[in-house]
Amino acid sequence: MLKGLSRVEIWVGVFAGLCLAQLCLAQGRMPGRGRTPGGLGAPATPVDPNAPKGVYPTERGVVKSISGSQLFVEMDDEHEMKFRITRKTKIYNQTKDGQGKTVAKEIKSSALEIGETVDVDMQTAPDGSFEAVRITVVPPDAEPPKAESPK
Repeated sequence: MLKGLSRVEIWVGVFAGLCLAQLCLAQGRMPGRGRTPGGLGAPATPVDPNAPKGVYPTERGVVKSISGSQLFVEMDDEHEMKFRITRKTKIYNQTKDGQGKTVAKEIKSSALEIGETVDVDMQTAPDGSFEAVRITVVPPDAEPPKAESPK
């Protein structure tokens, strides 16, 4: 068989190989063993239970029209986007509280007004249209979004 190796060395090699294979197969399959942002234990920041799950692209624009489940937002003089409002869409109005902190209060789609500036978190639907996941009415005194610098 294998010349120059004792039985103990062969068994140690086989055992190490089996342990390595078991470790590789078990990664990602053990419930409750995933990585958290803060390392072991609880997440580093509190999680809003009402926040949509996942990361969504955001567009800022001015409400051009809203009717039923359709929202038209003007991005600039030449571009506008149509978003579908679903039962899962959350709509918030940002206001300042007494201490100057920004507070988001959930509102109904009927409270949106033409001419308001909004941030729309969106996702692409299977048919290629855009669905609004979260709409946030931006206060008139808010700073414009900062452009990301290329890295």
